[in-house]
Amino acid sequence: MKLRTLWLLFFLLLAAFPARSQDRRVYEGVVGLKKKTLGTTILLEITGTSVGGWMRLEEFIPIEGGTVSENFTEFRAGGNSYKIDERRGRITYSGPDGNGDRLVTPLSRVTGVFDEWIEGTRYSGGDEMKIEVRGRRMNFRVGRPSLWKRQGPPFETFSRVEDLVGIEFTIWVAGLGRRGGAIVVLEEPEGMNIPLKAPKKPKE
Repeated sequence: MKLRTLWLLFFLLLAAFPARSQDRRVYEGVVGLKKKTLGTTILLEITGTSVGGWMRLEEFIPIEGGTVSENFTEFRAGGNSYKIDERRGRITYSGPDGNGDRLVTPLSRVTGVFDEWIEGTRYSGGDEMKIEVRGRRMNFRVGRPSLWKRQGPPFETFSRVEDLVGIEFTIWVAGLGRRGGAIVVLEEPEGMNIPLKAPKKPKE
């Protein structure tokens, strides 16, 4: 009886400490760089209360560590310190590149199967992709999205989106609505290692 009680206490203790699962978040915002302002994309990988990932400051640089709490995420990158306030929708920063307090916007995560590629014309506008999301087809505008690699730094722009037709993957979208939105970041599909440049076609 005592043994059963000890095992019950053991499992109750395990349940009290949640697993350190990884969470991903993506933001668009404006920060300072070399005393000037520029747009940035922030790719966060959160494990427990620890933060890693990438931040685009002209090019993607690694996030050097940080912490996350209920409404705030703090991290370091490029010698600067950054703090995202979810409630205010602001990012504050300080360091060699200056101090500031500016807007930051979380992007929406969408996972589905890339169903159809629609190449833009001068009449229809930019390229679009149709993605089947939980049984519903949605249209997403494709400009110059970044590719979040599974290993190594992200690609700043990925121009071969049409090569992924028929594959399930995750995108991060600005202005998500019922019909779709604008793709800012694509996550590299599981099991793939996409090269920066397309492989050369064999000579006939």
